Amino acid sequence: MDSSELAAAAVTSLVTALASASAAAVVNGGGTALTALVRGVLARSPRGQAALTALEADPGDTGARTEAETVLVGEIDTDPDLRTQLNAQVDSSSRSYRDAVVITGSRVSRSHISLGPLTVNNTAGGRVLAGVVVVLAIAVLVLALYGVRQLVVGDDTSAGSESSSHEAGHANGDGGGAVLTDAQISLAMPQPSDLPRNWAYFSDSGIQAQPDGCRANGNEYEVDGGSDDYKIARFILYACPSEDAARAAPPHMAEWSGFDGEGTTPEKLGLPKLGDESTALAYAGSSKRTIVITIREKNTVMQLQYKLLSNSKADEDEAFSRALMAHDRLKSVQAGTLRP
Repeated sequence: MDSSELAAAAVTSLVTALASASAAAVVNGGGTALTALVRGVLARSPRGQAALTALEADPGDTGARTEAETVLVGEIDTDPDLRTQLNAQVDSSSRSYRDAVVITGSRVSRSHISLGPLTVNNTAGGRVLAGVVVVLAIAVLVLALYGVRQLVVGDDTSAGSESSSHEAGHANGDGGGAVLTDAQISLAMPQPSDLPRNWAYFSDSGIQAQPDGCRANGNEYEVDGGSDDYKIARFILYACPSEDAARAAPPHMAEWSGFDGEGTTPEKLGLPKLGDESTALAYAGSSKRTIVITIREKNTVMQLQYKLLSNSKADEDEAFSRALMAHDRLKSVQAGTLRP
């Protein structure tokens, strides 16, 4: 499969997931991993992020889809590891989606859809009927799965209640969702494949228990393009037992990694909000600045310390794209679509 075909297949998986998240969750086996990989690659650049944002707003936007494919082709041509990953994921995803029906908006890609003995023609009435059939099929499948689970599990929910919180996620007491396990914390940290190929993995702190009951991890990447382009990206994650603990975590996160200018009064940047709440602050150093973006998603906080940056808007956009990538990865782990 050449680069353009591979990019088209990968973007198709992304568009399918965006257009029908519930259907994808039922049908998809390998598609979720492929979708997460494509989103991470597009988020590497402002151009790719713009295409991704447009597709999230309207999965049927053909211009955004073409732009996403173009960006992806460029990444594939310069990154053999990415080509290998996409080939494997596209193959897995195609097997997962084989014989499945997905409708995007009012478009049906073939002249008709065959569902066993039922054939729905590609007409206005046919498309409505197809939509009804798909919704009913999903509802029946969900009810069947629920019935099977009830038969197997019954009302006895205590069997797994004694598992350690470090072995399986457990719900917290303030509605903030399940607390991430150690394996999920490690998985939520950005990986080398999430960053451009010229970025190098530098260090990992390992998971450490904090006095406030949270568990923290941090890793660091660097890119060396010469004295003018050297940058460091430090990602710090705090998985807390409650949303209140997560809200109080950011001051403690600053102790993990010092940077030039951290004692100065920061400038608040007008970057888009991420998660339940977020802040974007720029600290002016002696010659370079550091942008710190902190995102709280339920009871977990992800922070990016992007160091040795210029005062350009391009560096602000780049910092935002890195933070968005990290946030998307965290959400995928929390939702269970990205698993250890």
